Amino acid sequence: MGARNGAYAVMLAFCLAGTLPLDWYYRLGVLRQVRRLALAVLPVAVLFLAWDVAATAAGHWRFDPAQTLPLRVLGLPLEELAFFVVIPLAGILTYEAVVEVRRRGSIR
Repeated sequence: MGARNGAYAVMLAFCLAGTLPLDWYYRLGVLRQVRRLALAVLPVAVLFLAWDVAATAAGHWRFDPAQTLPLRVLGLPLEELAFFVVIPLAGILTYEAVVEVRRRGSIR
């Protein structure tokens, strides 16, 4: 396993590093609303994961083993499962931060 194997995981980590602090900085409370967050993320994640599993199994696309970790779940790299949680979370945090900045009329 080479250094490139973590490329997908590192990209997801950067997305989290750039957006998780928004919850604290703007006191958004998004991460404290676990039930609402789960209801927003999980139904869509399940749908797209099913699509991903089917498309990968059918050979419509694949994940480069040189850029992903070796652990697979249902034929998908672990990072792909994380993608469907991390990216929506990053989007929600960004959206809520923008709403808060607009409400305040300033960045801080």
